[in-house]
Amino acid sequence: MKGTLRVLVMTALCIAISVTANAALLDRGNGLIYDDDLNITWLQNANYAGITMTWADANTWAADLMFQGYEDWRLPVFDCTGTTCTGGEMGHLYEMEGISSLTPGVYTDVRPSMYWSGTENSEDTSMAYRYNFKSGTDGVSDKTLTRYAWAVRDGDVAPPVAPEPISSILFLTGGATMGIRRFFHK
Repeated sequence: MKGTLRVLVMTALCIAISVTANAALLDRGNGLIYDDDLNITWLQNANYAGITMTWADANTWAADLMFQGYEDWRLPVFDCTGTTCTGGEMGHLYEMEGISSLTPGVYTDVRPSMYWSGTENSEDTSMAYRYNFKSGTDGVSDKTLTRYAWAVRDGDVAPPVAPEPISSILFLTGGATMGIRRFFHK
């Protein structure tokens, strides 16, 4: 009896410890996609503005955007270290999530062209970083050139939800607790 009880308790503990969460792109509905890895929310339509624009116009468009009750939109952050740009928000989408103009996933109208980031080139402030969703390439462009703009905002748009315990874990821990109580009350 003691051996069976130990096995049940150890099994329940192993299952409880081994439950992990995976990062994902979550469709929050109403044109909003949440990236739980970066804790940011993207517009689902990658071409919501419908036009290309200069860097200044793109920043103004994002800052003035009011969408689904949110008015804290911005252009994505660019961060490129080493040979990949996965530290940046657009680089993360392309490299880590596989989002491109050919494989848009949960997004719509991902253009096979360059998108402005909100990051200015610190060495030459007449230039800003951009990212290409056709090829996954990045670089700098003169701010007066026109590129697409894709708005993003910090955080999630869904209210926080308390995690629901997995039924099998509840069953195992409940059974183990009843067994332990029965063992000690003899």
